[in-house]
Amino acid sequence: MDVLVAAGGAAWEPDVLRTAETDPALTLLRRCVDVADLLVAADGRPGAVALVDQDLPGLDADVVWRLQQDGVHVVAVEAEPERVAPLGIARVVARHEVSRLGDDLLLEPPPGRPSADGRVVAVWGPVGAPGRSTVALGLAAELAAAGTSTAVVDADPFGGTLAQSLGVLDEVSGLLAAARASNAGEPDAVARHAVTVADRMVLLTGLPRADMWPHVRAGAYELVLAQCRALAELTVVDAGFCLEDGASFDRGGPRRHQLTRLSLEAADEVVVVAAADPVGLSRLVRAVAELGEVVPGARLRLVVNGARPSLGWSQDEVARTLERLTGLLPDHVLPYDRTALDTALMHGATLRERASGSPLTVALGTLARDVRHALLDQPVGA
Repeated sequence: MDVLVAAGGAAWEPDVLRTAETDPALTLLRRCVDVADLLVAADGRPGAVALVDQDLPGLDADVVWRLQQDGVHVVAVEAEPERVAPLGIARVVARHEVSRLGDDLLLEPPPGRPSADGRVVAVWGPVGAPGRSTVALGLAAELAAAGTSTAVVDADPFGGTLAQSLGVLDEVSGLLAAARASNAGEPDAVARHAVTVADRMVLLTGLPRADMWPHVRAGAYELVLAQCRALAELTVVDAGFCLEDGASFDRGGPRRHQLTRLSLEAADEVVVVAAADPVGLSRLVRAVAELGEVVPGARLRLVVNGARPSLGWSQDEVARTLERLTGLLPDHVLPYDRTALDTALMHGATLRERASGSPLTVALGTLARDVRHALLDQPVGA
């Protein structure tokens, strides 16, 4: 078993190093001087075990996530489980137990993030403002009104709009604050930083500026979503549009569109929103193909938004056009209702609060009912 040790001078380090050097079942790859050294040593070492100290400077949720992405098992030695578990470290051993890690650990995949029973719905769509935020907010409001505890996460890396839409004056981004707190190991970060915006509905406000995206680390964001699952029955994520990988020389470093990709990968269902016009539908064709490459096997729900008589298309014609281009039929067609949208926006409220009887609100209610039935009333994958 290949072993990396990053103890930062902890009292247990000499004993573990001695064991790793003398036990024929163990191979000491490196005694790492710090977190940066550990990340470099772990690169290209899938199946290795990183033995770390809970007080190692710089050890946080994102570092653990990066190690796990490299296929490395992260094990804390002589640690308090309640301190390291929020970072994503599920295994704690005493110094004399290191030689017994062995096959039982290596036969298991690296531990994933903690999860709960709540489901995640990512609302996503191609470039061009097809109405992702409108659908995300309307869906969440209808779910909450129907009795489902709901969390909304504004995760657009280009800057959030949900706080402004609801008249929430947030001095600090809820997403950014929760991500930072989660990265430091706080297990209740989402509950502390989410804003209650309606009965059974909380909101993690988005980034105030587009240049703030590097501050939400990937590992921390995964923990934010895991906490959302524990906090609410359904979490609705308002995701960005771009799926580019944005690879850099630092494979584990922040990437512009990682929030969007991670949201889609974590989602139990992806609501794909397209504008109900020739440009919007053609963009949808390319977007669905790209999504299939990024998240193979994603469970999709197609929503065509902004259908209106002035386009000269009936809902059946929209459906047939989409089926011809993608082989898929839309699950929902939402009508254009500018009056209702303007009324809600100017009052800082949801459509349900200000235009409960509008055709768009009714259609969003149907969408919410179907999403709830698919994810909560029957097993995911059924």
